[in-house]
Amino acid sequence: MSNDGKIIVSTHCDVIWKAARVKFFRKKGRRYFSGNLDNVVCVGAVLRSVIPRVKDKKIKFYFTNGEEIDMEGAKKVMRREGRALYIAIDVTQAAKKSDVNVEWPQNVNKRELRKVLGRIPKLKVGFKTGHLDETKVYGKKYPTFSLNLPIKGNIHGKSRVSFWKVKRFGLAIVEILRRVRMNYDRICDLNNRNK
Repeated sequence: MSNDGKIIVSTHCDVIWKAARVKFFRKKGRRYFSGNLDNVVCVGAVLRSVIPRVKDKKIKFYFTNGEEIDMEGAKKVMRREGRALYIAIDVTQAAKKSDVNVEWPQNVNKRELRKVLGRIPKLKVGFKTGHLDETKVYGKKYPTFSLNLPIKGNIHGKSRVSFWKVKRFGLAIVEILRRVRMNYDRICDLNNRNK
């Protein structure tokens, strides 16, 4: 059966503890999250918007640790799951006007990935590279890319993002996972890693 490969979605849940402070506030009728948002807002988006909507049994979700230090959580997930397409979820300072930014695609057909994501209506997808994430580990052996929430400010310090941007990001991940599933064989070929 085609397009039936495993998809592993990993979201790191460790933070830089010296700056670990997040608050929710309102300004001029709008709602925002502020503080060290790496990666608290993405964990929240995956828990609230993504997992309840994804019914595909071949998509697994992991919340990892060690991304800020040694990537130990990503290494354990990769040892456990083996061959799969790995998608890391994180925040970024790149492509701030996008709803979601794709970073660090490795061992995937980048042209096909762009084409598939470009067909999603009303979704602004950026393709700029930001700070390294768990794809550094996954990309050594398997197809991978990361989906990143663009935020304003310093990733490991004072940053800000609107409540609605986080919600749109979560819903965008659901649609991206659906589209990646439909085009799995074209996006990643586990037998030919040189695309």
